[in-house]
Amino acid sequence: MIAWHAGMLLLLKQAPSTKFFEFNSGCITSAESVLITLQSHTEVMSVLSDEKDERVAIVSFAPQSLASLAAVYSRSDDPLTPREVLHRMREFCTEVLGFAYVFDTTFARHLALREHVKEFVERQRGGFGLPMLASACPGWICYAEKTHSEMIPFIAKTKSPQQVMGTLVKKWIGRRIGKK
Repeated sequence: MIAWHAGMLLLLKQAPSTKFFEFNSGCITSAESVLITLQSHTEVMSVLSDEKDERVAIVSFAPQSLASLAAVYSRSDDPLTPREVLHRMREFCTEVLGFAYVFDTTFARHLALREHVKEFVERQRGGFGLPMLASACPGWICYAEKTHSEMIPFIAKTKSPQQVMGTLVKKWIGRRIGKK
């Protein structure tokens, strides 16, 4: 699945912030950097321009990215909403770049939040694993796992919104468009 984050198209991961790199030089391992390199914007554009490639290109936008783009490109006399940005990005991504589908991950975020609540209640009733730490940022989870192993029992098992969106695209949408 292709995701949009911080002005970049990625097939793999959400890019951590610069500050994150300052405090954690081991954020991306060499294996992960190879995967990111193999799935760069160049690879994405190559897939989109190859008429023989039968893969279905799908891009999803996190609500945070849409809000950031709306803030950057709004004018005082003509403010943009995240919804308007999504419509413009959908048009650009399908008509100009050639993506087949463009989604907003808000629905996936709501599903992830519901699962977080369910897990929290189960932990609370069971009397174990509190506090429960959760993050929509896979980079933060990776950081915590690599540098603070004592936190692992407290990290939520629930999928991130990006993981939920990936599952929805692969399993639900994939079946509806005839892809497995």
